[in-house]
Amino acid sequence: MEKVLRLDLHNDEVLVLDNSGKSYLVRLSGRQGNVLFGEVEQVQETDERAAFQLELGFSLTKREKVELILQKGTELGVSAFRPFVSDRSLDRNLKLDDAKRERWSAIIREAAEQSHRTRLPAIFSPQIFKDVLVGFPQESTRLIAWEGTAPELQLNPAWFSTSEGCNSGGASLVIGPEGGFSAEEVSLAESAGFRQFSLGRNVLRMETACLAACALCAHYLETGC
Repeated sequence: MEKVLRLDLHNDEVLVLDNSGKSYLVRLSGRQGNVLFGEVEQVQETDERAAFQLELGFSLTKREKVELILQKGTELGVSAFRPFVSDRSLDRNLKLDDAKRERWSAIIREAAEQSHRTRLPAIFSPQIFKDVLVGFPQESTRLIAWEGTAPELQLNPAWFSTSEGCNSGGASLVIGPEGGFSAEEVSLAESAGFRQFSLGRNVLRMETACLAACALCAHYLETGC
């Protein structure tokens, strides 16, 4: 790291994160082996962007699409990723081996550094669709995007606020596979408290739908607080 950044290991300042939401301004004082030493000069309080919770459930699909969703979703403020397998999912492998988990975690970590996030999103093991629905926070605003929903029924800012203003429960969002959700799956989601919404008249690729919906939800959560 010090070679890439051309750090002076006895004088330069670096920003250190501990995944608590806080950040620490540290002045380097040297190294011993592979360990860098320094003194904390300033503690910066929790980043306000870490206050809202936005969980994304998405269908397993091709590797490059999953990695794009993890990378850009992290940049957009997703706090947890919940991959699932539904009736029309392209990838139906529920096993998350160590190599894949490590790669996904690295993608999330690098995206968090890129976007200056002070807390890493969680990544859950894949589940079947009916099981993933019950894992989302009960107090969150639950939303399911479906191309069968009337185009006029789009995300409403009022869904993201309470009588006190801020929606402390955050939002839970599920996006279906390339072939979309079946009507039975949408009904199952609604019975679990999810509300249908449309992303407009254009039919989006599933990875595009994930990112468009995340951007809208993050905006409404931020402005609602």
